[in-house]
Amino acid sequence: MKGKRDMRAKQNQAPKKKRVKSFLLTLGLILFVGYFVMTIIGLQLSVRDSKAELAEKTAELAEMQAQNERLQSIVGNEDKSDYIEQVAREKLGYGMPGEKVFYDITPGS
Repeated sequence: MKGKRDMRAKQNQAPKKKRVKSFLLTLGLILFVGYFVMTIIGLQLSVRDSKAELAEKTAELAEMQAQNERLQSIVGNEDKSDYIEQVAREKLGYGMPGEKVFYDITPGS
């Protein structure tokens, strides 16, 4: 009788061990897939942010190139008096002799 009990106990333990191993394997697989999904999501967010930054920097580059072309045309121009006059009017508030300069004092301008 004792031998039969030992055999039954061993038979009952075998399925329990198998279930525990199966559970651990399933849990490990779920954790791996979860980690994989979270990593992919993080990378997608990083790519989206990088694309937005690239678009911003591209716009800045275009603006800087336009400004550079404008400044190159000023430097390359033999007659710089037009540029000097423009700076005097816009930045310094000067005008030509005999010319009346009006300032816009309305709010928001």
